[in-house]
Amino acid sequence: MSNPDVPSEVAPVFKRLSALEPRECGVITELGEGSASSRLQSMGICLGRRVEVVKNGDPLILKVYGTRIGLSGRMAADIEVEVCEAGGRCWEEAQRHG
Repeated sequence: MSNPDVPSEVAPVFKRLSALEPRECGVITELGEGSASSRLQSMGICLGRRVEVVKNGDPLILKVYGTRIGLSGRMAADIEVEVCEAGGRCWEEAQRHG
């Protein structure tokens, strides 16, 4: 029996990529606009992609499909992610499930 005071689903949490802590990961939901967006996509940073922050700051070091990529703090602040529910271990889930 469900309790009407407790939501059945946890609402997704959205943050700027620059606000994530090391080992925290998320799925990209917004890239910003302009030429930076196409440059990000050419590096594999695109909508729906799961990413993990290795080191925050400027530059921010990001892991995408096992590859580390450095982004300027300004560029990272333009990217929005949905924080993974698994906390800092979503990359382990992705490896297990393909």
